[in-house]
Amino acid sequence: MVNNGVRSSDGTSTERGVSLIEGVVVFCVVAIVLGFAIPAMSRSIKAYNLRSAANHIAERMTAVRALAMAKNRNVTFSFNRETRRYGFDFTGPEGDGVPDTTDPDDPTMSYYFETLQSDITAAFPNNQSIKITFNSRGEMPIGSAEQSVGLQSHGGKAEVRVNLRGRITVE
Repeated sequence: MVNNGVRSSDGTSTERGVSLIEGVVVFCVVAIVLGFAIPAMSRSIKAYNLRSAANHIAERMTAVRALAMAKNRNVTFSFNRETRRYGFDFTGPEGDGVPDTTDPDDPTMSYYFETLQSDITAAFPNNQSIKITFNSRGEMPIGSAEQSVGLQSHGGKAEVRVNLRGRITVE
């Protein structure tokens, strides 16, 4: 007779079941672990979203700076406080504070603006929209001041800074 794991040679069963108490204990352990893991994961996701938003703003600033150097002219980055939109601003020498989708000097190129996520708030210096102009060398014009955008979300903070030499950092 071949033993297939169901019956032993003496005819008794070799399978074992799980008692109700063992099942309840395992369920309670899993529930306790999830009770600690879910809030920690939630905080991690919120921190990731905040850092990601700061990196998106820094990337857009870098693109504006690169375009200024490529076109050999001043190009402005704008972050509009009311609409929460940010991007390229081609209106006037210092921009009008509203991100644009087209460059009047090159209408064949189209650009897009981004909007800050609704659960993230931005802090602006003097409570004004931000306009950062980069010159053909990728620097801020003489007489400018260093600029920063502060972001907050669920107790977390991040800041995007631009120094006079055009260096963009996320802290």
